Amino acid sequence: MKTLLITLSLIVFTLGNAQSNERISLHLFDLPEAISISEFKADLGKANAIYAKNGFGKNRYKVYKVAPDDGSKQHRYMWLSTWISDAEYAASHSEEIQQFWEDYFSPKYKTMLDEHIYRRFFLVE
Repeated sequence: MKTLLITLSLIVFTLGNAQSNERISLHLFDLPEAISISEFKADLGKANAIYAKNGFGKNRYKVYKVAPDDGSKQHRYMWLSTWISDAEYAASHSEEIQQFWEDYFSPKYKTMLDEHIYRRFFLVE
């Protein structure tokens, strides 16, 4: 009985203190001069449509901008996505979405992607 209590206590402690698998992908960037925020959002909308079609929900990618009175000169935009886990993120990257990123998005936004800041964050509980 004592062994069972110790084992259960360890399991509860481990589960209670484990890092969540929830993942956020965050990109800080500036738009290329020739591209409007509307065009950029429409391009991310194409990716969102592929994710939705493949069963990963709509609006995976959202775009934010710093406040107009913010004095920052760089990285004034952010796009992020939230995933249940790295496994969900990996599963969502079908051949279709990979082709979109590689053949359309990455070439079009190469300059921006070369200079943006990308981070993966995991929820700490």
